[in-house]
Amino acid sequence: MSNLKERTLRAIKWSSLSFLSTVLLAPIFAAILARLLTKEEFGLFAIGLSLYAVGQYIADFGIGQALVQKSNLTEEDIRAGFTSSLMLGLLATVLVWLAAPLAGRLLNHEDVVPLVRAFACLYVLASLATVSTSLLRRELRFKPLMVSEVGSYVIGQGIFGLGAAYLGYGAYSIVISVAVQYVIQLSVSYYFGRHPFRLTFRRSSYRALYAFGGRASVVSFLEFLSLNLDTFMIGRLYGVATLGLYNRGYNTVYAPLISLARSLTRVLAPSFSAVQHDQPKLRHAYLSGLMALSVLLFSMAAGVFVAAREIVLVLLGDQFSAAIPIVQVLALFIPFPVLSNLSAVLAEASARLNSKIAIQSVYLVGLAVSYWTVYRLGWGVVAFAGVLVVAGALRSVAYAVVARRIIGGGSKQIVRAYALGLACGLAVAAAMAVVVHPLRQTGLSPFVLFGIEGLLGAVLVLAVLLLGPPNELQTQVRSVGRKALARTERWWRAINHPERT
Repeated sequence: MSNLKERTLRAIKWSSLSFLSTVLLAPIFAAILARLLTKEEFGLFAIGLSLYAVGQYIADFGIGQALVQKSNLTEEDIRAGFTSSLMLGLLATVLVWLAAPLAGRLLNHEDVVPLVRAFACLYVLASLATVSTSLLRRELRFKPLMVSEVGSYVIGQGIFGLGAAYLGYGAYSIVISVAVQYVIQLSVSYYFGRHPFRLTFRRSSYRALYAFGGRASVVSFLEFLSLNLDTFMIGRLYGVATLGLYNRGYNTVYAPLISLARSLTRVLAPSFSAVQHDQPKLRHAYLSGLMALSVLLFSMAAGVFVAAREIVLVLLGDQFSAAIPIVQVLALFIPFPVLSNLSAVLAEASARLNSKIAIQSVYLVGLAVSYWTVYRLGWGVVAFAGVLVVAGALRSVAYAVVARRIIGGGSKQIVRAYALGLACGLAVAAAMAVVVHPLRQTGLSPFVLFGIEGLLGAVLVLAVLLLGPPNELQTQVRSVGRKALARTERWWRAINHPERT
């Protein structure tokens, strides 16, 4: 168990570095991109990326998750996973290419067709990297994954994506960016997680992978539909320009969450799987993670809520000022997807996928009915964001109930984690509001205010982590602090008393 804990902590460290790098770079790239593309181009980009994800679920079919979750993995399993990924990638390319005209008619925009077909050419690239990245995840080797992700993001998005947008490629710049990222990730992940590029067509080799992967793929597809339902409905009902506005506000809040949720899934799925038959250890791992994330995420949400005005004006520009209320409402959504994901990973690691399917099905239907009601009542896209917050909170509660059943108790600890997280968030919001609102009255530049809010928010979140309720993240932060202090003391002694060193 100690070895697993050490490996998990190392994985969390590298995954956290990847997450933090993305969070630091994403606002910079978003700010530049917002000044290169129009609202209409962002709307087209949002539609194209969402439709691309439809085929991605066909290409993946849960193969990567099955390779991570399987207790005893053989070379035949790996060959079956590679064969499946390659064949499914080719199948997704053909199906999406043929279905592109239908997508254009459904969304009333003919430019969707060539964009979707351009995205369709990327499925095979993505499928080639499935096995190597899954093997690295399974072994908790996150250093090469972090290198490939951060490197591909900087080069793909920062150089090729922004460069293509500057040269006038519009929504196609994201296709170029994704293609470059896949090539880099494939190269790095295969170098560190090599496996035979050999095919196998034995029927028995696929049973175990598809038994889990098929259900995992259904869950993933339901999650995808829930995640993109607002994009499809706003694009269809309100138009591409309105969708572009909503998409920028949504991604400003949600892009870091996607990175965090993926980091959690990659790290915790193999860790939970390793102790899935040891309920006390599983309970401890889940509850300690829930407390740490609840405190962190509610505090982050509070900071984004207060600073929404400056976030939009600095990162997106004045032309997107109408997105301020969207960002403010979606700030309240921040804790729920990641906390739900923690419980969902627990269910996946324990092979309890039927519960996930049930929750995601109800969630999807609830969103569809609520979005349609909002539209029929004549409300705007801010109300769509409000629906997402309420539905996200309810889904989080449902997943917490499932988690309680898996770990065999812990109701009080789960409620306590959410309550303390909410209390920390309210405290951070109050402290930031006391400082920020008077400063806004002085007429300070949004850029200056943004910098002040960033520093203040970082100090408050760190204070909450260090002084708030005990949790695993607090332990790690204090440990890092002690090590840094010890290094500083040694450095200081070496300078002032070299004869003693």
